[in-house]
Amino acid sequence: MGKHSADEARSDDASVPVKTRQVRGPRPGYERSTDEPTRERVREMLSPRVVGIFVACFLLQAAFIASYVGAFHDPKPQGISVAVAGPTTQFATQTAQRLNALPDGPLEATTATSAQDAREQVRTGEVQTAYIVNPQTTQDTLLVATAHGASLASAAQTVLERVDASQQRTLRVEDVVPALPKDGRGLTAFYLVVGWLVGGYLMASLLGIRAGNRSRNFRRALWRLAGAVVYAAASGIAGAAIVDLWFESLTGHFWQIAGLGTLVVLAAGFFTYGAAALFGVVGIGLAILIFVVVGNPSAGGAYSYELLPEPWASVGAWLPNGAGVDAVRSIVYFGGESVGRDLMVLLAWMVLGLVIYFGVAARVYWGMKRDVWGPGDEPAGRHRSGAGAAEESDGADDRREIGDGDDEVVDEESGTGSGADSGAQVRERG
Repeated sequence: MGKHSADEARSDDASVPVKTRQVRGPRPGYERSTDEPTRERVREMLSPRVVGIFVACFLLQAAFIASYVGAFHDPKPQGISVAVAGPTTQFATQTAQRLNALPDGPLEATTATSAQDAREQVRTGEVQTAYIVNPQTTQDTLLVATAHGASLASAAQTVLERVDASQQRTLRVEDVVPALPKDGRGLTAFYLVVGWLVGGYLMASLLGIRAGNRSRNFRRALWRLAGAVVYAAASGIAGAAIVDLWFESLTGHFWQIAGLGTLVVLAAGFFTYGAAALFGVVGIGLAILIFVVVGNPSAGGAYSYELLPEPWASVGAWLPNGAGVDAVRSIVYFGGESVGRDLMVLLAWMVLGLVIYFGVAARVYWGMKRDVWGPGDEPAGRHRSGAGAAEESDGADDRREIGDGDDEVVDEESGTGSGADSGAQVRERG
């Protein structure tokens, strides 16, 4: 008895360390496989949530394969813009009409006032190609801009070579706006924008997984947006440094490219913020569907819009992917002539994401109607007796009366609960 009492005394003394015996086994929170019944593992794998994840991933990967193969499996020219110039305006107009009448509409021909006017339209990016016809010789001239992408110039050359061959004529090709020496096939802009978009939606997705898709309060939401702005600015500068200073692929427009990159990252990040706040993890999948599955193959990278089938040809320029690629090429090669429309597209996606994000915030932080009572304020007709009264009393003790405007309603990070009241807490800020 005395020895046992001494051991207890030593254990109770905080200054005396208690010896523990170390055993091998799983860390706290884990268990041995033999400790879990097989039916529990089967039940978990067949649960609706797990099955739903498998199905969602399967559909997303199938859509990815179908989108890329569908966009690239059979490129055909559709509506390549070409300015036609000839010895007279009437001759040029007749030639343009013949080109527009070609089967399947590979070209969209307009009339230029002169060969110099046609060249200027190609140089500024107003049209993609120009066709200069000289009936006094047997050779015509095709003006292209490989800065738009080598695939587009090659497709236009193929079509017009067939046209000239049918008339026993030849075609000379001149590259008016060539891609820079280290911009292989004009694809640097595409890969640059893809990298920015991946960084944008990945940042927003991982932050939502780590800290919750909805911030606990409105000020935290603003801080999250501010963090995204800083991240986007750093991403834009880093991307510009890589393509300009490091690899020298797109040179001479460092700060314009950096600013554009900031907008591209914000467009992807803000939209992902909003989608995740509204739909949770499904919103992240929606962002991947838009930016990766649909956006990348329709961005005009490997093949220009005019070589893609529908719907990729129509939606590409209205997504951040296509708008970003077009804006980079316009800044670097065409003096920014058409960059305004592309910037409007990026801003529209940013605003859309912010509207959704703040719409969810308005619902979570201000729009929820909750019954909050102080002592003795409980409405008549809600008095209970017995166990029910005890539960009501316990619940009332946990409530805090909302005071002045400095009090904030705090929503749980997960955004889940058993009802309208259980999904939020009232926190009094002293």
